[in-house]
Amino acid sequence: MHGKHASSFHENISKIRSLIVQASLKPGDRLPSERELAETLSTSRSSVREALRALSFLGIVETRHGGGTFLCEQDRHRYIEILSEFIVTKQTKATDIVEMLRLLERLAFSEVEPTRERVQALEAVLTSDRLFRQQLIFSLKNELFIRIWSEVNRFYDGTETGDLYSLDERTELFEMWRKVGMPE
Repeated sequence: MHGKHASSFHENISKIRSLIVQASLKPGDRLPSERELAETLSTSRSSVREALRALSFLGIVETRHGGGTFLCEQDRHRYIEILSEFIVTKQTKATDIVEMLRLLERLAFSEVEPTRERVQALEAVLTSDRLFRQQLIFSLKNELFIRIWSEVNRFYDGTETGDLYSLDERTELFEMWRKVGMPE
């Protein structure tokens, strides 16, 4: 997509999603017609159709031939993937992704209690940045947090910048976590 077209395309998707929220539509509810959406958004019907196709591809809406467009049932974690696609763009700096991962992982250290088993498991993978970080995150019991981290980490992997932490940094994080202990 070219610059201006891509911008209006994303803007139309965003506006349709806002309309869904503002109208308090629930799964199974019918969206306004393409004509009504085009009038509301002050855009062409073909632009609305293109945006609806994208939303359909993402599983947010379903278009039934001759029946209209309906809001789909959503897996609550599917929104994280959808949001990450809109938040992390080609203009997002690799440093922002690195900082976000570091924030998430330091937060994880504050939430994961250093039990004997967890200490041993994390120590066993100390030499591998990827395994060390995965072991820490998957020690959490919060599936939503894990999903958010996984999406940000997926973008980090795409930057091909190497290890997030040096061995010295991993060792320092591990030792602080192990010695201090975390509140329950």
